[in-house]
Amino acid sequence: MLESAVFGIMGDALWDRVDVLADPCESNFAVTKFVAEPFNFLSAFGLILAGCNAMHQSRKYNFETRFMVLGFSVVVMGASSAFFHATLYQRAKSWEEMAIVWAAFGWICVLSQMNSPTNQTPCVAMVLSLGGGLWILQMGFDPQIILMGSRIFLNLYCAIGVYLLNDCVEKYCNLPLLLRRNKEYNFNPHPSMLKLQLMARWQVACAATAALVWILEVSFCGSLKNFQPHALYHLLIGLSCHYGLQFAMALRQSILHKAPPATSWSLGGLLGCVVPTEVPSRAMGAQLRWLLKIAGVDHLDNV
Repeated sequence: MLESAVFGIMGDALWDRVDVLADPCESNFAVTKFVAEPFNFLSAFGLILAGCNAMHQSRKYNFETRFMVLGFSVVVMGASSAFFHATLYQRAKSWEEMAIVWAAFGWICVLSQMNSPTNQTPCVAMVLSLGGGLWILQMGFDPQIILMGSRIFLNLYCAIGVYLLNDCVEKYCNLPLLLRRNKEYNFNPHPSMLKLQLMARWQVACAATAALVWILEVSFCGSLKNFQPHALYHLLIGLSCHYGLQFAMALRQSILHKAPPATSWSLGGLLGCVVPTEVPSRAMGAQLRWLLKIAGVDHLDNV
């Protein structure tokens, strides 16, 4: 009764007007009259959680400002996506596209300046790109042009980002990201380096799976609508962002402190997070076993 009364007041003014050009794969207003696509709306909070967690770690562990800004860009991406799926406004879709491109550009800024002694360059670049994106949105361009342009830039940034990610894993971990190339890799890698490599692989795997889900959603929406493929896409992108943020913070901390990357893994070794290098972690035992293996010690005798 209350929902019907409120919707009767607000519906025509806000929630009932759907003007988006590309409607995602979920029935509109099928569950409630307040949220157009509730499953897609709720799944977008995975992005918000990933970004908030990175911002919390950046503040708690005194990481550089670049990671605070990068985490904030993921929060903005999740919030704009949630708002779009709640209203299905074309203007909200443009905000979502801008936020996705901004987050991808921020990821490139951080990876390209991983060994930089200064913190200002990636922060200034991300802030300026945000200002440019907001200026474009206020210019009133055709939504189809904004959508097409954002997809072009997103594909370009993703290709550059994967290249830089592969370069970081090979350069600082001396390990391949996916496939071995004609290069001499470390045959006795440090356990912390293997976990950092695993973070990068999880990031790429989640993003690739999300892209596959999106292709299937676009191609077979009528058959897959009941399985909520777009909500699954959101969750996979949220996981990819989480692993990407944690990888970047752990690697940067390792470079600055000249120490092995410190990570902590939960949920049976599936969810990894960065921890301060000065805080002992569960990886200490694995590091000790690695050192003993390098020294040729197979086991320790009881005293």
